[in-house]
Amino acid sequence: MRLSQRLRFRRDHAWAADHMSEFLDEELVGGAHTRMERHLGGCPECERLLAGLRAVVQGLGRLPAPAGGAAGADAARIAALVRGRLDEPPAS
Repeated sequence: MRLSQRLRFRRDHAWAADHMSEFLDEELVGGAHTRMERHLGGCPECERLLAGLRAVVQGLGRLPAPAGGAAGADAARIAALVRGRLDEPPAS
């Protein structure tokens, strides 16, 4: 792999981690979508990360709806809590 390719890979690798959720939610369009697909095609680490995120989303989708009339509010609150926790460092 040439130096320019290695540099692009490293740059794309750092970028991909910050945009993986958007890719999963099909919010990346045009060049950003193409960039992510190109990177995923050559990065097993990011492919595993994406597979893990997909598994989490699918698992959350299988959870039963909360009881009571405020299901939408509960779901939004839970989603906000999960998003907040994703930015936290791992527990030691």
